[in-house]
Amino acid sequence: MNWKKLLPIAGIILLIYVLWRFDVGKIFSVFSTINPFYIILAFLSLLPYILVINLEWQILQRKQNIHVSYWYSLKNYFIGYFYGFITPGGLGNYLRALYLREESKTPLPKCISNIVTLNSIDLIALFIISSIGGIFLLGRYPYLLAISIVFLIAATTIFIFFIRQKKSKQLFERLLKTQIFQTAQRFMDDPIETFYEDLPRFRDLWLPFLISFLSYVVFFTELYLIAQLFGITVPYLTLFFMVAISATVATIPISVHGVGTRDATLVALLSMYNISPENSVSFTLFWFTVFWIAPSIVGAFITLIENKKLPDRKKIQLP
Repeated sequence: MNWKKLLPIAGIILLIYVLWRFDVGKIFSVFSTINPFYIILAFLSLLPYILVINLEWQILQRKQNIHVSYWYSLKNYFIGYFYGFITPGGLGNYLRALYLREESKTPLPKCISNIVTLNSIDLIALFIISSIGGIFLLGRYPYLLAISIVFLIAATTIFIFFIRQKKSKQLFERLLKTQIFQTAQRFMDDPIETFYEDLPRFRDLWLPFLISFLSYVVFFTELYLIAQLFGITVPYLTLFFMVAISATVATIPISVHGVGTRDATLVALLSMYNISPENSVSFTLFWFTVFWIAPSIVGAFITLIENKKLPDRKKIQLP
């Protein structure tokens, strides 16, 4: 039995279990009480977050001498949403490097390293916020600090390892041979060494990191406001850090964008404040719909258009 193929559905099974335990009818009734105007407003709240993150990516692209317009970079970001949505752990979002290469005429390994840098900065920023949350919630949940710190140390260590050419080149070559990168293998014309070309220095990363950190502050604040629609009346900082911690747990690559793991974590955390599981699950499902499904649908349409622009040998078979 191939356990690697079964692992990605673990989160979905967990979500089904969470829904089975609670009153599904009540979950839908919570949704039905929300004013449609606020639902539309919630969907629009995604735009500021994506625009700011795209600005961060543009800065990193310039640092590595990758030149594309802000508009194209934004479209490419949505492509990453789509591919990330249909692959375990969101690893498919690296396939946007294929489109970035075609637009910028930059070596593919260099485009991949640019996205690795962007994703690493975002993860480290998230895990720092989560670690601060672990300290803030230490009295109620003493184990959360340890979990957040482990995630932070792991992400930082892996990032430092990857930017050191002598140590990571061999591992990088092996990764390119894995199933997730099979599409990229067909046109890896450029030498692996270009992965390390124009890598930004650590002192050049402070502005992208600051933007990423602030974007999370905006993002989690928006989720706090959205949570009010579901009757989740928890103090701002408490809910802010709970959401950050559940987002951290959702990065474990055992499901599609944290489906199930995010829900179970937030249900457990909010139960300490007498928030019903049905309200918690309704909130997390809405969060998933607004901030993952919606942009992934947009990304699917953009991918269909951009895929036609690629040379025949580089076209990607869509699922």
